[in-house]
Amino acid sequence: MTAPARSVCVVGGGLAGITAALRLADAGLEVTLLESRARLGGLTHSFQRDGLWVDNGQHVFMRCCTAYLQLLDRLGVRHLTHLQDRLDVPVASELTSATTRLSRNNFPAPLQLSGALLRHRWMPWSQRALVGAVALGIGRLDRTDPAVDDQSFGAWLRGRGVSDRAIEVMWELIGKATLNAGADDSSLALAATVFQVGMLADKSAADLGWSDVPLQHLHGDPAVRALDAAGVFVRTRSKVTAVGVADDRIGLETGDGPESFDEVVLAVPPTALQRILDPTLLGLPADVAERLGAAPIVNLHLVLDRPVMDTDFVAAVDSPLQWVFDRTEQSGLTEGQYLAVSLSAADDLIGHTNAQLRAWAMPHLCALLPRLADADVRDFFVTREPEATFRQAPGSGRQRAVARTAARGVFLAGAWTATGWPATMEGAVRSGNSAAEAILAGPLEATSARTAARNAAPIETTRSEANMSDLRTVLEQTRTLVTPALHKAVDSLDGQERLVVAYHLGFVDTAGDPVTHDGGKGLRPTLVLLGGQAVGIDPAQVVGAAVAVELVHNFSLVHDDIMDRDRTRRHRPTVWAVWDDATAILAGDAMQTLAFETLLGDPSPHAAAAAHLLATTTRELIHGQVLDMEFEQRERVSLADCRAMAAAKTGVLLACSAAVPAVLAGGTHEQRAALTSYGRHVGAAFQLVDDLLGIWGDPEVTGKSNHSDLRAKKRSLPISWALEQPGSGRVQDWLVNGPTDDDTIAGIAAHLADIGARDWCRSSADTEVAAALEALHQAQLDPAAVAGLTEVAHYVAGREA
Repeated sequence: MTAPARSVCVVGGGLAGITAALRLADAGLEVTLLESRARLGGLTHSFQRDGLWVDNGQHVFMRCCTAYLQLLDRLGVRHLTHLQDRLDVPVASELTSATTRLSRNNFPAPLQLSGALLRHRWMPWSQRALVGAVALGIGRLDRTDPAVDDQSFGAWLRGRGVSDRAIEVMWELIGKATLNAGADDSSLALAATVFQVGMLADKSAADLGWSDVPLQHLHGDPAVRALDAAGVFVRTRSKVTAVGVADDRIGLETGDGPESFDEVVLAVPPTALQRILDPTLLGLPADVAERLGAAPIVNLHLVLDRPVMDTDFVAAVDSPLQWVFDRTEQSGLTEGQYLAVSLSAADDLIGHTNAQLRAWAMPHLCALLPRLADADVRDFFVTREPEATFRQAPGSGRQRAVARTAARGVFLAGAWTATGWPATMEGAVRSGNSAAEAILAGPLEATSARTAARNAAPIETTRSEANMSDLRTVLEQTRTLVTPALHKAVDSLDGQERLVVAYHLGFVDTAGDPVTHDGGKGLRPTLVLLGGQAVGIDPAQVVGAAVAVELVHNFSLVHDDIMDRDRTRRHRPTVWAVWDDATAILAGDAMQTLAFETLLGDPSPHAAAAAHLLATTTRELIHGQVLDMEFEQRERVSLADCRAMAAAKTGVLLACSAAVPAVLAGGTHEQRAALTSYGRHVGAAFQLVDDLLGIWGDPEVTGKSNHSDLRAKKRSLPISWALEQPGSGRVQDWLVNGPTDDDTIAGIAAHLADIGARDWCRSSADTEVAAALEALHQAQLDPAAVAGLTEVAHYVAGREA
């Protein structure tokens, strides 16, 4: 008899609640969503006024808002948005008719805005020249450090010589709209997030997007349809007035009477949270809402008899107006123009009447948009959000709560929670994902004692990005279980083999003295443990298999370093560079042999079948390496050939890692097939990103030589793709007889990025991840393990090392 599905109630129908409900329903849970208002969408909603659609506020997103874009895909509405091909922000001033554009070029990050910044006439040349150094300083900040969060962005900028004028016309131009606060009132950690992720990580990350339809048509209405199709019970106009925490069920008081559920996600603002239960029951301060505070946004709406602005929007300097948007098409206006003025950090304006705001705004608008002086203002009205966001001030991070609370069965979501992001649409969606993943991971007792202590501790311990917290826990558990077993296996080796292998794995230095060093990401052992959980066995039962696949992986790395002549790996010299080729070859051979000894020693009656899978995997892996070397001698390598090589070289071992536990456990054919397909697609994504990092990766992050794949003239995936594109002659000529000095290599790397190879790698990796996740739904697998495998897949596609 099948056990009934766990029941979950999501309280709140904003983006966080919608996301959590969909994720949980997709995982097979019985989900109810309760929303006190008549429609879904939360702070991103629309209403009608005199036949026009009016958004409560102007909401934009950036290309780096990956979680939000995935939600749009899940709702089937991404086509209803506009995403710029390249960042392009018109900038105008009240003091002059001259304008500039903050637009990016095709240079790699962080150089993509270099030309625009030099032309940014609103600040002196000396300040323009300083932007690069300041940006590099921002890039070096650890935004998870409490000491960084405690600092003011404005004070930090001034400490580096940035003038008040430059703060106003450059740094606040972007920061104020994103953080809903001026630079002096903003957390340095959150500001660093905006600029690191949006400006410094990738040249296209800051490309702006917005809705081409009313927000109700983009979020609320499609969410109702998607939730219904997923089997979620959606009840609007259903206000929760109290939450009761019990040992086994969570009770809710609603307008329809008392109800109870196995788990509850409270996707509500902190003020609403305090009204329905005592926050101390969740491990939060009783006055959490007051500690976080609230920051308002005011939006001015003008309906005009004629167009007065020719761009989709304009950013204002020398003006209090900040940003002005053309909403004519979205509103349904057929003649004239509809403008919306977005005023963030509007503490001084939130209490003004409409008449006062009109009298204040119109002179500024006419100065900014001179054609407005001749226009007839047919309507002027105001929308206000007094609690648009929490106050993202220095030190606010310690007040933000994680998804899992101290109360069993109660989880939190909302842009105010510890997402690692500002309070944006992206932050809201990430919080919904985190809440769903916390539920799917199981009760607190099932996590490690270390994680349990962290989640039940005061909120100041939650500093890192919440969407990665569960993955970090899994990786920690992997190291806890696998590292001692790996040490034991290595200790069984004799003499110098033991020393060399232990050095490669990061256990000792060249003299054999123990060290604490990066032994790798542990991705493959993690897949083994999650694969075991997926088919219903204790991860501790597959530790031997995890050790075996890690040894095979490292055998291939040692040999790969010899063939590629790479002198560094994991931030220190490679084995052949320390000793010699012969020693490195023998160390690799020792690890390969030890892998099979370990797996064949597993007590499972299916150990021989598992070892056979690992053997065929190793043979295919070697074949992939042979192809990789062969390709270096060819003048032409098709993209299809390169993909096949990558599948053999990387995909097969990841597929084996995910599937070998199902073999050991005697799992079903469907389970093995699903995990194998997942692993192969994740492997394809891994190789795409690995090849990307082999050209554009930062050596200080990757631990490998700079531009290592280009120096070896490897026919990697981005090279093979580029050679099939128009204008690839320069790359082809260089591959045949071009030099490999630093300047030439850097130029080829930049050229490849310019023709789209870097972007192609990232987008192709995302496609492979989507296919991997789809494969997981083709068999009966443990939902918590699926959540972990999902995090691993997203990590692979987004990694920088």
